[in-house]
Amino acid sequence: TAVFDINFFRENPAPFYLLARELFPGQYLPTPTHFFLRLLHDKGVLRRVYSQNIDSLEAEAGVPLDKIVAAHGNFDSAHCITTGEEVPVEEVKKAIFEE
Repeated sequence: TAVFDINFFRENPAPFYLLARELFPGQYLPTPTHFFLRLLHDKGVLRRVYSQNIDSLEAEAGVPLDKIVAAHGNFDSAHCITTGEEVPVEEVKKAIFEE
């Protein structure tokens, strides 16, 4: 959909920010499955978690970031869409919630 199209975002980020408000970490709790992944890590048998979710619940459950492959991105880091430079997540959060 258009909300995930980078050119649409450049012209009108408001629809993405509206959706991002709903999905931003801290609004939902990790499930037992997320904590199971953490347990696997704690036992030393977890190699990697491949996730298509953008909610960062794996990290919130305690799975180390270096074990998470977020196929569609997530809210654990952010980069400028023009320069590619890293942007503080708090800056992105401010843009999302002040919109």
